[in-house]
Amino acid sequence: MLFKNRHIILCFLCLANFFASAAFAQSEDALPGGDFGELKRTGSAQVLEAISPLTLKLSNGSIVRLSGVHFPDYDFTGERTGPFALTALKILKDMLEGQQVEIYQTPKKDWGRTNQMGHALAHLMRKNDGAWVQGTLVRLGLAQVKTSQRNPEMAEHLYALEALARSEKLGIWETEQILSPETAGEHLNSFQIVEGVIQSAAIKKNRIYLNFGGNWRDDFTVSIAPEDRRIFSKAQINPLDWNGAHVRVRGWIEEYNGPYIEINHPQALEVLSDRLTVNDGQSSLNSSNIEQ
Repeated sequence: MLFKNRHIILCFLCLANFFASAAFAQSEDALPGGDFGELKRTGSAQVLEAISPLTLKLSNGSIVRLSGVHFPDYDFTGERTGPFALTALKILKDMLEGQQVEIYQTPKKDWGRTNQMGHALAHLMRKNDGAWVQGTLVRLGLAQVKTSQRNPEMAEHLYALEALARSEKLGIWETEQILSPETAGEHLNSFQIVEGVIQSAAIKKNRIYLNFGGNWRDDFTVSIAPEDRRIFSKAQINPLDWNGAHVRVRGWIEEYNGPYIEINHPQALEVLSDRLTVNDGQSSLNSSNIEQ
């Protein structure tokens, strides 16, 4: 771990551990369960070790990577493991080591059940009481929701738990903020959540652009690649219908004519309200003149 001031971080970690452990202890009898109807049960095993906030070693020989969650203060290199990620690891150890878990994965056998490292991608439920592991981490405010194209399931349930933690300013939500389109550019090259109103939507060379400002050259934009549009169509979603909607989108912010997020599955964007009036009361419904 690389810290500039070890004493400050250690003090903060003690506090984070205290509050998270207290919340965990108080709520252990009522930890969130999950409706796993979107997933397929693929087995059960004993948890031998919580290796990291995202990975667990099971008695069946597999390493499980927890689907659907993201820790803002953690990366896979081990060079950045902050107090909330360390608290999550402590809770996983207390909650799961030596315990039997049920394993739930995406229904498609050959699509999204393992990552490039050969780790199983799964949601886990503690067998003795039905406690949902990802739901617990999100409800305690230790993790953000981060679905993927191959593992989009459980998004709605996770978003509801995240909203509760955020409203109570638990864990990361005491300081972590949802960005506005105007502040998104201050957080390039990082995973972020951005909330705003889509002011125009257009297709250019079969790519969809959702613009959150009046000038596509420098405003915040969400894009959907041509090859990913079929996933939205299969879900009976036309992203152009989001024009004028108040939405919350999450993904990796890059620089391309202003701050830019590319999404590749519908669950990466929450529609908070279908239509809002923008541009001084006039909803921007005519997007044919938008260029990219």
